[in-house]
Amino acid sequence: MIKTLVVDDEPPARRRLQRMLAGHEDVHLLAGCGSPATALTALHQHRPDLVFLDIQLPEGDGFGILDAIWGEHDPAVVFVTAFSRHAVRAFEVDAVDYLLKPYGRDRLDLALDRVRDRLARRTAAPALNRLPVEMGGRIRLLDLDSIDYVRAEDGYLRISAGTRSHLVRGTLAKLQERLGSAEFLRIHRSAIVRIDRIQELEILAHGEMRLTLSSGNSLISGRAYRDQVRAALGLPN
Repeated sequence: MIKTLVVDDEPPARRRLQRMLAGHEDVHLLAGCGSPATALTALHQHRPDLVFLDIQLPEGDGFGILDAIWGEHDPAVVFVTAFSRHAVRAFEVDAVDYLLKPYGRDRLDLALDRVRDRLARRTAAPALNRLPVEMGGRIRLLDLDSIDYVRAEDGYLRISAGTRSHLVRGTLAKLQERLGSAEFLRIHRSAIVRIDRIQELEILAHGEMRLTLSSGNSLISGRAYRDQVRAALGLPN
């Protein structure tokens, strides 16, 4: 069953989507929320597999909700909105789909098929030992042990390995699904680091931390990742 949360501040639109989802036997509706506060409460309480998320909300927006849970929970997200101008940003945060109101059942069914495919790939994808990197028409298989960190850059990933760096297409969310969490740690919405490369930690303001790596590079962790960084390094919260 796909545990599903609907977030939309317009009750008619929220109820319509819930009625349409009720026709799918593998969709388990958890709740409908009309504000960022109630959505965050439901996300922490239920940890859904899928969120249908409106963008313009009272006292916030859908992107702010994702920022608040980043690093703690990574549900599949389908944005539902009346505005097309946010589409590029939506896919930058690895949304599965982008539904423009008004949409019909066929369009919703397509979005659900994409969600099912995403969730199935998350479950089935094995951990990698090497990462393919294209280099001048050739593909090099980069040992994961050589990677210090990975940073997102405008739809690409910058992979830092010793004195070399490689730019590849992809998103951090998809790469993290393949890498697993035993050796690599998400420290920011735009950065993953190999845990055994961290040599020093400096506490900064507002819950952020500066991580110095064995390579001499340093990265700043995001506030939302504070607890998981400390836990990975064996530090008390």
